Amino acid sequence: PSISRQAAKKDLQAVRDTFEYAMKLVFFITIPSMVGLIVLREPIVTLLFKRGAFDAQTTHLTAYALLYYSVGLWAFSGVRIVVSTFYALQDTKTPVRIAVISVCANIILGILLMGPMGHGGLALATSLASMLNLGLLVWALETKLGMLGLKTMMTSIYKTIICSIFMGAAVWASAQFIIPSEGGSLAGLFFGLLGSIIIGLVLYGFFSLLFKSSELKKVMVIAGKGKDKA
Repeated sequence: PSISRQAAKKDLQAVRDTFEYAMKLVFFITIPSMVGLIVLREPIVTLLFKRGAFDAQTTHLTAYALLYYSVGLWAFSGVRIVVSTFYALQDTKTPVRIAVISVCANIILGILLMGPMGHGGLALATSLASMLNLGLLVWALETKLGMLGLKTMMTSIYKTIICSIFMGAAVWASAQFIIPSEGGSLAGLFFGLLGSIIIGLVLYGFFSLLFKSSELKKVMVIAGKGKDKA
């Protein structure tokens, strides 16, 4: 909505600033989410689905696909922001053209990766195609609007990646102790997984504070406004 209002006023600098703000915020949230899903994919799938005919082998296969879908989480989310910006600028043709290229890439990559990687290859093809989609969209948007502040955006993303790696390593280590091994109770799995997620959130916040990530403050402000409305 903000970008739509700014585009209607022909304030392209405000559009660029809002786009940069939105992208940094989305990556700040989705990159650690991606890392968390990768690290905790097996217990998450086990908690949600492992019952009845859904056995250990089925759990492993589902977690295998989730691994490769998770890799593209940040790209899936980023695409939504860029496409919305194009729509706000009254340009619907560019996203469609690029989407066609991405779909073709998805099909080709799926065929190439399906043989050596099975269904995981299909999931990875979807993630890679989404990354291609995002890259082409950002390139097209920069061509349309001029400089989008990619340097400051990359600085923010770099900090987010480092914090997410530290968080992921700590969550993996803690999960070895607090998440019960296969055959444990459902309650034990739930509380172990919940504990791992809380540890991840706290550590990610700590590392973000340590690296002076400005997005942490923005997220806290948004969360505070949400509480006030509630």
